[in-house]
Amino acid sequence: MLAVSGFLAIGPGLYMIGAVVCFAQVAGVEPAMSPAAQGAAAGLVFCTTVGVYLLDRVKLRDRWLDPADAEADPRQYAFIARHARVLRVWVCVMLGVAAWLGSRLVVGGAVIPFVGAVGVLVYAGRPRRNARRPKDMLLLKNAYVASGVTGLAGIVSIAAHQPHAGAAAAVRFAGVHGAGLAVSAVHLALRVFADAALCDLDDEHSDRRFGTTTLPGRMGRMPAWNAAMLLRIAASAALMVVPTVPRVVGAAWAGVTVVSSMLLRGAAPARVRHWVDVRFVLEAAAACAVIACVT
Repeated sequence: MLAVSGFLAIGPGLYMIGAVVCFAQVAGVEPAMSPAAQGAAAGLVFCTTVGVYLLDRVKLRDRWLDPADAEADPRQYAFIARHARVLRVWVCVMLGVAAWLGSRLVVGGAVIPFVGAVGVLVYAGRPRRNARRPKDMLLLKNAYVASGVTGLAGIVSIAAHQPHAGAAAAVRFAGVHGAGLAVSAVHLALRVFADAALCDLDDEHSDRRFGTTTLPGRMGRMPAWNAAMLLRIAASAALMVVPTVPRVVGAAWAGVTVVSSMLLRGAAPARVRHWVDVRFVLEAAAACAVIACVT
């Protein structure tokens, strides 16, 4: 079931919800969001992520399907190749729903999912040729994903604070909460950067063979895993001493991150990506529970 949910990008969609919760809490803006705005924000990022993730996998044409995906995960590749046309329609549906939710959340919000789709097409939408894609370049691959997730989480968190407001209101809000938003953005970017490296563990051999340079391919599986784990823990531990982060929030995320990182490292599943995707939303739920109990 976990694998099938990954094929349909349910896991990445849940991951993005966890990212928004993390961003809003660390930035200190979550308490100002209404339940309706929180629901619209969750739906927007979930549908956007499902749509763009599947677009990255299924591409715009059958002949553009990535042969590295076939070697990295034959079951997922077979599923996508077999249902490519249906999945492309599903991509359009998800992006359309996300556009509708975006328009209800913020002025101009309908363009958010389509900007994400363009970003994915730049990242790895075209077929493999002599020119390297951002997806194939060491560190840029991780940084590209981290900036996309952080940007979407930040935009949606600000928009959910003042639903239906325009760009001017968002700029004013960002100015007032600039320090907290900046700290949250750096923290989330580092966390996603580390998670992207963990997801590359599954594709280490196929990436190396097809010319995609990743941290596991350069450092080796275990050193890359340890480095990613330490980066996650260090970024979250730093929240406890940053003055803009609410003390309870910083402690909750630091504790949850240490526990989840050690558990996954100790379990060492053969395929890591699906567990990484689901873990973030579970971390968010645990952090919310801790914060609610303490406050």
